[in-house]
Amino acid sequence: MVAAVVAVAAPRGAKHHHHTQHLFMPSPTGGQPIEAPTSRHTIWLLAEAHFDQVVSVAPVRALFARGVVYEPITPRQHPSTLVPVIPTADFHAESQLAQAIADHELATGVRAVIYDNERFANTPTVEQDNIRLSTERAAAVARAAGLQSICDFIESDRLPSGERTAQNEVPPCSIVGLNTVQQSERSTARYRAVVARDVAVIRSVDPSVPIIAGLSSNPRGTPVTAAELTADMEATAGLVNGYWLNVPAPGVGCPACHAPDPGLMAEALAALPAGFATTG
Repeated sequence: MVAAVVAVAAPRGAKHHHHTQHLFMPSPTGGQPIEAPTSRHTIWLLAEAHFDQVVSVAPVRALFARGVVYEPITPRQHPSTLVPVIPTADFHAESQLAQAIADHELATGVRAVIYDNERFANTPTVEQDNIRLSTERAAAVARAAGLQSICDFIESDRLPSGERTAQNEVPPCSIVGLNTVQQSERSTARYRAVVARDVAVIRSVDPSVPIIAGLSSNPRGTPVTAAELTADMEATAGLVNGYWLNVPAPGVGCPACHAPDPGLMAEALAALPAGFATTG
């Protein structure tokens, strides 16, 4: 797989100073990257562990081939060759992210990093308690290294009572992810309402930053169906720029999870109408 080249967004400034964001798809031929404005290409993020199982389904492969695809990999893994991808590194700790970049320990070809601070057991308490500062540091470290950053929207209850403003909830990252919305995905109406609420907050601070909504094939609680996930995507396609797809297995990030179900995620994606695209 040829390494992807990514244009890094300039730092976001004050509330009324916005940037224009552009993403780049890796060229499968090894030539110059193909510019892909987010208004025209849906963003997909799906981890390596089940990437090929999901994307090998023909309609899903065609869907992803039309989009901009981020694939989180470890230094011992290789990016998929099924579709062009942007190799990405995933971290639950900003300190580990910074150290990996400083020590040149990222997998070859990585052009984006994820800072996923969701109160995980392996996220240092000091980072959980100071999520805005740790997210700002992660974004700055990535930017200095010429990498895109993908960070979680900061829920207001993660901030001190005196700091709960829209400006503090929106991370200064290349892409903003909505992960807590996954808990609403069994109800399409509720999922759309929660996504719309968070998107409104983000757009009030930065009208152009790409937003990806989380969906899980194995959320906490009762099982979700493929039809529910499909309906959630169709209901929110006009609000967001893409989706952060999770096929979790039991572990640090999801201790209560059951066995992963990549087939369910593939079924949900394959059921999307022909030509499906986000327009947020």
